[in-house]
Amino acid sequence: MSERFPLYTTNYIGGVMSLRKPQIASLKILEEIVTSVNLRKGMNLRAALGSVHAMYPTCSDFEREFMSITFVLATGVGKTRLMGAFIAYLYTQHNIKNFFVVAPNTTIYNKLKRDLSDNNNPKYVFRGLGCFPVLPQIIADDDYRDKAISLYDSEIHIFIYNIDKFNKEGANMRKVNELLGDSFYQYLSNLPDLVLIMDESHHYRAEKGAQALNDLHPLLGLELTATPLVTAGTKQVPFKNVVYEYPLSKAIEDGYTRTPFAVTRSDIDFYNFGDEQLDKMMLLDGIACHERTKGELEVYATNHSTPEKPVRTVKPFMLVVCKDTDHAAWVENFIKSDEFRNGAYRNKTITVHSRQKGAETEANTRLLLDVENPSNPVEIVIHVNMLKEGWDVNNLYTIVPLRTAASKILREQMVGRGLRLPYGERTGDRDVDAVMLTAHDKFQDILAEAQKGDSIFKAGNVIKAEDLDEPEEIAYTQLTFDDDKPEQELQRAYEQTGVAESKENNILLQTAKGYLQEKTEEYISASPDPVAPTQQDKQKIVQAVKEKIEKDQDFGIIFRNNENPFLVWLEEETEQVYKSIIEKYIPIPRIRVTDAGAEEYVFVDFDLNLSEFTHVPIKNELLIQNLEDMSYRRRIKGAAIDFEGYNPKKVILSELRKEPEIDYERCSTLLFKLITQACDHYKSTYGTNGMQNIVMMYRRDLANKIYTQMMKHFYCENGFLQEEVMDVRCNNFRQSLRFKQRVGLYDDFEGDIHSVLFEGIRKGVFTEAKFDSKEGELTLARVMDRDEDVLKWLRPAPNEFNITYNRGKRYEPDFVVETTDCCYLIEVKAEKDMADPDVIAKKNRGIQYCEVATRWCRANGYKPWKYLFIPSKQVMANSSFARLAEQFQEQ
Repeated sequence: MSERFPLYTTNYIGGVMSLRKPQIASLKILEEIVTSVNLRKGMNLRAALGSVHAMYPTCSDFEREFMSITFVLATGVGKTRLMGAFIAYLYTQHNIKNFFVVAPNTTIYNKLKRDLSDNNNPKYVFRGLGCFPVLPQIIADDDYRDKAISLYDSEIHIFIYNIDKFNKEGANMRKVNELLGDSFYQYLSNLPDLVLIMDESHHYRAEKGAQALNDLHPLLGLELTATPLVTAGTKQVPFKNVVYEYPLSKAIEDGYTRTPFAVTRSDIDFYNFGDEQLDKMMLLDGIACHERTKGELEVYATNHSTPEKPVRTVKPFMLVVCKDTDHAAWVENFIKSDEFRNGAYRNKTITVHSRQKGAETEANTRLLLDVENPSNPVEIVIHVNMLKEGWDVNNLYTIVPLRTAASKILREQMVGRGLRLPYGERTGDRDVDAVMLTAHDKFQDILAEAQKGDSIFKAGNVIKAEDLDEPEEIAYTQLTFDDDKPEQELQRAYEQTGVAESKENNILLQTAKGYLQEKTEEYISASPDPVAPTQQDKQKIVQAVKEKIEKDQDFGIIFRNNENPFLVWLEEETEQVYKSIIEKYIPIPRIRVTDAGAEEYVFVDFDLNLSEFTHVPIKNELLIQNLEDMSYRRRIKGAAIDFEGYNPKKVILSELRKEPEIDYERCSTLLFKLITQACDHYKSTYGTNGMQNIVMMYRRDLANKIYTQMMKHFYCENGFLQEEVMDVRCNNFRQSLRFKQRVGLYDDFEGDIHSVLFEGIRKGVFTEAKFDSKEGELTLARVMDRDEDVLKWLRPAPNEFNITYNRGKRYEPDFVVETTDCCYLIEVKAEKDMADPDVIAKKNRGIQYCEVATRWCRANGYKPWKYLFIPSKQVMANSSFARLAEQFQEQ
């Protein structure tokens, strides 16, 4: 441990930098290797390789003239941030101060320079670290010519250069520099602690690039890539120095990227189509996906925005990959023709390829690099082959590969361009978290891939293009108003205004009333204290209604001819409308959450899935190198675990206890059960000796498999959360809802309930709603809408409540109900999900919210809150709300 930085363990660095699991795993592997090998220039590489190979058998050759190890991480996981973690660890724990970062091209070079040097950049890699008294000094371009490196303020130097700057004999870096007294290249090679970090390291395996790196004589090489393959003739040879691999399929499974979906058409023999016919079909299906996604992103932003925390709308684009430049020209002409969506994308399409020249290249490149900007008009990018590495965008949602190679690697590279998360993490919305690949002629290949464990596609992630042909509509929820006597309301309006009755005036008054409700609702939503409107509030609303009516070509003149009486009527009506809207809402207590303690992980009891445990014993002569210290004895008290001398169960337990989520005191019973299941599984097949052999040789993998299954059965709690109610928000959020069919709340319907909009709701805050299940949610809504005890009910918007669980996931309750004496927070769950860890975590946080809200509400004259957790099959058409509340109350 470093004397200067004892705090900077790998766990601490991982925590303050908010590293993801694969990044932390990589950092721990580096720690294990560096502490096991005596790093120094001129070290015995064969002995070092033996040590590394014993720990990580996939590393059989450093493949360079210095010790070099490769970390294979999927695109989008965060290789640049991992570089920052590597640098922080090596500096704080091993006093290494010189790092040389190599980039394969200008795009990645500029990105690395920005991410490693600009601390105002949101992607700055050293954010959160306090170990640098002066930020690391970045030396790039010709910096070494202008100032002696020894005069830089920071003791840590990070050199960032494109490989082309030094892999040629005549390169400026190899020329003698007066300030250095030698060439910059030679200066670097003489440094005793130079660590080489190679981004996209598959580019540095060619002879010239590899030799240029060898001649730097670094202390250590750290290689980062997503594709650890070298092309040799017609073959692709895997790297031999890999110590860790985190494939794209795993990144997708763990939620660090968006999920890829394959789009095709059913029951069509694509071999009957000509090339151009198939291209046109794929392009039209692709644009249907794009337009659908564009709508979903708009709906998501609307439904998740609050006045305090607005959510930006992501503008998606579609990438078309062509086989050559002539093909790209044909595609561009088709997309810009009237045949393609009536020319709607004529001015929203660019083509980018290497044969473009001059102003066209510059203009298109500028638009391409700025494609994430909502004001950028580009929605379709046509490209030949693949876009360069380093072009990292987070708004590519649809990929259309036309007549491209069918290899799995190329498909992964294409899809990899569209896997970055626009909001930094998965949202839980399938469409926002997806990327679409049209795969009409390659669909069978993808389905075959989906059956394999390492595929980026899953068999269920298939979208039929014909299902996209029926476009969804968008509806905005409207408040329920009791318009039982519209004629009486009109009569009262005529009496107040004194205008003559006529068909035109009827429509004008009704339209004005609609505008008044709309503008009052908008004003209340934006007001910090909307309960009691001031005279100024009412005047602002009336002015907004007036301006809207005056813009109307049909009613503007009629309104202006009778402006004074209309304005008097509007002002008087505003008071009543304002009051009726406030009464329609259910007041929601807003809480402030303060994290005052450490997270605790709670595991739900389960049995191991033993199908993953397929190891076999290895030869005994190899096993002898891995025997534990037989004199080591330890007795662990607790859940009847008692180890005397050597015991394989202890070996697995010691590995599991390294994981930060596992608190032995809290889950010893479960640990003992799972370890025993794994050991008994091997013992029954291979006997005691075979089981011991397997445990000793594969202990890390065994522990990891157990740990992975445990993490699927846990939820995170914080017993030290401090919550307080800040105030009560007196308005509820309107939502935008996508649908394919409208039905009444009590009507029958066909098809998927998720595409149905239910309307005609009487007691709901809003007249429209959507539901996730017919048995449970829809049935409960019908019960509530006719129950005498229910005053109002609400299907809350995603951001209606500030309740989080399991490391910041947002809890969205199913319903809120107000009765005469209480408000209820309600969760309806299928019986099979009642014991799910996520469901339990949500329930516990919901209960806690109701307890906090009730204390404040009772002290401030509001109704108390209660939490209901209802099994879906317990909700029946003849249920009463009072009975359900009595039976399933959790407090």
